[in-house]
Amino acid sequence: MAFKFKGGVHPDYMKNPECPETVIPAPDQVVIPMAQHIGAPCKPLVQVGDIVKMGQKIGENPAPVSAPVHASVSGKVVAIEPRPHPLGDMIMAVVIENDHLDTPCNDLAPLTEEEMNDSETILARIREAGVVGLGGAMFPTAFKIRGGIGKVDKVIINGAECEPYLNGDHLTMLNYPEELLKGVELVRKASCVDKIYMGIEKNKQDAIDLLNGIIAKNNYPIEIVPENVKYPQGAEKMQVKAVTDREVKPGGLPAGVGANVVSTRTAYAIYQACYEGKPVIERIVTVGGSAMKGPVNALTRVGTPFGYLAEQCGGFVKTPRKIVLGGPMMGLCATSFEAPTVKGTAGVLYFTEEEDKMVPNPTCIRCGKCITVCPMNLEPVFMYMYYTKHDYDNMAKYHVTDCFECGSCSYNCPARMPLTHAFKTAKLMFQARAAKEKAKAEAAAAAAAAKEANN
Repeated sequence: MAFKFKGGVHPDYMKNPECPETVIPAPDQVVIPMAQHIGAPCKPLVQVGDIVKMGQKIGENPAPVSAPVHASVSGKVVAIEPRPHPLGDMIMAVVIENDHLDTPCNDLAPLTEEEMNDSETILARIREAGVVGLGGAMFPTAFKIRGGIGKVDKVIINGAECEPYLNGDHLTMLNYPEELLKGVELVRKASCVDKIYMGIEKNKQDAIDLLNGIIAKNNYPIEIVPENVKYPQGAEKMQVKAVTDREVKPGGLPAGVGANVVSTRTAYAIYQACYEGKPVIERIVTVGGSAMKGPVNALTRVGTPFGYLAEQCGGFVKTPRKIVLGGPMMGLCATSFEAPTVKGTAGVLYFTEEEDKMVPNPTCIRCGKCITVCPMNLEPVFMYMYYTKHDYDNMAKYHVTDCFECGSCSYNCPARMPLTHAFKTAKLMFQARAAKEKAKAEAAAAAAAAKEANN
């Protein structure tokens, strides 16, 4: 039985899981950013002119919150330089000229049956294979699981995939159910818990039935929790509430209430890392939007430029106005067709002016509809008012930094107020102010130390 969470909306989901998984040919050049995770970016392990194999580790950082990156093709390293990143910055990247041979690197051998029952060995492999949160957050998975051992008694596989358009998790359940469940079992063993839960929305009943059959046949300690369809159920805090009825307080983390959440595609990547010795070098990317001929669920190599991806998926029928990475509710806008897909790229949506619902000079009518749908029990109407006044004290009072930018308020606003964008900007303002105050305090301390030294 699934529990309910406050708020949420029911957008037009625009999903097409009936579209088969299409393998996209790897481009002539892949661009592999050294930052594909939350945490310390990697440093290149190769040099220009090196010949690399598919799956070879080409970037590493020993920091705990980090994850290695690997070559998604075999070929020659032709550049190591800053390149456009999906999030807009210029980030150091390794550029590989594809020899189209896909010569495999065999550095990661499949784990033995004994090793796959040892938590430490599984966690070491998860890290070495560069597994991060493939639901989009890209938090290093080994660090996340390790931090919950002894504190977490409820581990949840997030199969909600509630963002419109996206189909990658659903297709993974349908196309690789046995492999996926083996990956879920590895998550359970790595987490040192006796049972694991998998939250799946009821609009994926075919996947629920298929997985339940395999679970019963193999007697896996896995419980499928069918969830009512409501956005943003795929958010970690909502998954914890829906599956366990535990509420993660504003500013808190799931581990604080004894829970941990791992995405469906991440569990499948863990299967590949442990059973096949395969690092994260590809994923299903849902390609769609009104600029495209039709939706495509594309199995895509990491490092594939957005422009090339669009060409391989049928090309544009209209000129796109914006590129949205992920889903339209929480997705971020890309700034360049040259930017590549990364591990967390679940979708690339090419939108035209047809989807642009902005209006000139939007005016709040104080209807309160934004409040009714906020899953975090926030009051967006007041948060926005104080944001426009740059009133930091009242923005803090109304917990603007607790917004996780799900977009429910903007979706439900009849005045088309740019609420989510405002709160994203407000959080950046708080970060900038904190950095400024820290720099001011450090300068004052340095000046005081210098004055004391002179005396």
